[in-house]
Amino acid sequence: MKQSYYRYRITFAKEGAARFLGHLDLQSLFQKAIKRAKLPVGYSEGFNPHQLLSFAAPLPLGMAGKAEILEVFLTHEVTEGDIVTALDAQMPLGMTIRRATHVPSIGKSAAALMRIATYSIAFSAALGLDEIIVKIMNTETIVVRKKSKKGMSTADIRPDIFDLAVVGKALHATLACGSERNLKPEVLAQYILQLAGIAPEDCDITYERLEIGLK
Repeated sequence: MKQSYYRYRITFAKEGAARFLGHLDLQSLFQKAIKRAKLPVGYSEGFNPHQLLSFAAPLPLGMAGKAEILEVFLTHEVTEGDIVTALDAQMPLGMTIRRATHVPSIGKSAAALMRIATYSIAFSAALGLDEIIVKIMNTETIVVRKKSKKGMSTADIRPDIFDLAVVGKALHATLACGSERNLKPEVLAQYILQLAGIAPEDCDITYERLEIGLK
């Protein structure tokens, strides 16, 4: 980028009905909100300039997020509080701007820095999660079948499980999340059902991403 920009890392929640917004719809929502908020957003060069913004990790359709991350480049400095106030006023029901943080304009993006994420996984069936957690954390290798772009394959997911804890009636799972290693919470949940001897069709599961961890 030839012009100097100010980069802000914006944390937002996507909950309720808003969790059914697809990634492209979410991108469009923020582009319009930034315009309406009159924030001095920077634009790319070329025949089809677009706002300089990016998301750390798009959420799967239907999954809520408590602390999602968006990065935006502005042409001049704006106070963090003013960004939060201006953007939050433009958000629809279910979308909340939590905070804005000024970060160096040069350096890796949030997407490149992302290494882990913590999820809340709630099962409708009683599984004995405390015992299952102990078994998983004391196991050195957990080989499961995963779906990838090349089809079905096997993978050891144990290195991608950093922490498991029962909080209330839900499982909080801190898992690898990023370009280097990534474990979808759905894969872990299916493995837990397998350990519990419960068929997937006999248990409803809901997911929520609580936090994204940057390196």
